Amino acid sequence: MKIQIKKVTALFLTAALTMTVLTGCGENEKSYPDGNINLVVSASAGGDTDTYARILAQYLEKELGVTISIVNKGSAIEGTREVHNAEKDGYTVEFFHASSLLTKIVGKTDIGGLDQAICTVPVVDTTQTLVIPAAKFKDMDDFVKKATSGEEIIASVNQGSYAHLACVLFENAIGGQFKYVDSQNASERITDMLAGRIDIFFAPYGTIQQYVESGDFISLGIMSEERNQFLPDVPTFVEQGYDITMDKYFYFAFPPETPQEIVNTFAAAVEKSVANQECIDAFATYSIVPEYHSPEESVQILKDAEASYAQFKEVLSGQ
Repeated sequence: MKIQIKKVTALFLTAALTMTVLTGCGENEKSYPDGNINLVVSASAGGDTDTYARILAQYLEKELGVTISIVNKGSAIEGTREVHNAEKDGYTVEFFHASSLLTKIVGKTDIGGLDQAICTVPVVDTTQTLVIPAAKFKDMDDFVKKATSGEEIIASVNQGSYAHLACVLFENAIGGQFKYVDSQNASERITDMLAGRIDIFFAPYGTIQQYVESGDFISLGIMSEERNQFLPDVPTFVEQGYDITMDKYFYFAFPPETPQEIVNTFAAAVEKSVANQECIDAFATYSIVPEYHSPEESVQILKDAEASYAQFKEVLSGQ
C-alpha cells in the first residue's frame, strides 16, 4: 500500500511539474508584434511616399494592435541602408518605392529594395505625369515642336530617380534633347517652374493638380496603360502616340533574413488594411486604389521593374 501511495504521489508531482513548465513556456513566448514598430519612410515628410505611408500606418495600427511610428529620412539611400542593417525582429520596416532599384542600377548605392525582405506592394500609383509651364507652351504638340527644333528644354530631376527616367523616356520618344538640372523633390520643382527656371518635370498628378486647375501648369498626360478612373479627362501618353508607361510601385520591406512568419503577419495586416473602406476612401483623394500583393507577387513585380529599368543604366548614370 505504501508503495502504491508513493507511485501516485510521484505521478502527481511529475504532472504538476510538467504543467508548470508548459505554463512557463506559454508566458515567455510572445507573438509578433508585441511592441511598437518603427516605419522608416525613405523620403522627406509631405511628399507622396510619406502621405501614403501615413495612410497605411493608420489602419495597420488597428490590425496589429500596436503603435507604428513614422521615421522620415531625407535620403532614400540612408533609409534603405538603415532598415537593411536593423535587427531582424520585425520592429523596423521600410516604406519606399521602386526608385531604390534605379539608385542601385546607376551605382549610387549597393543596396536596393530587392536586397531586403519584400513584404508587399500595396500601392501602385498610376497617376504619374510630366508637366510643363502654361506660360511657355500651349500643349503637347507645341512642346514637342519646340523641343525638337533646337529650343533649350530644361528638365528638373534627381539623377538616377523615377523623375530622371521618366524624362529620359519622353526625351527619347520625341527625339529631343533636354538639359538636366538637379533637384531633390516635387516641392522644389514646383517652385522653379512657377519662377520660369525649368520647362518640364515628373510628379504624381495629385501633387500638381491645383496648378493645372489654376492654369499655371499643363499636364502632358499620365504615364499608364489606361486612363485613371478618378481622372477621366486626363489622357495617357500611350493614346497620344508615345508608348511610355511609368507606374510607381510602393512597397514595405524588412531587413534581409527576417523570419518569414513575421513578414507574413505584417503582410496579412496590410491585406486587411487596404480592404478597409475608410482606407480606400483615403487613397481615392489621391486618385489611387490600394491593392494588396503577396510577398511572392511583390518580389516579381519589383524584379520585372528592375529588368525594365536596367536598359537605361548608361544614360541614367550620365555616362
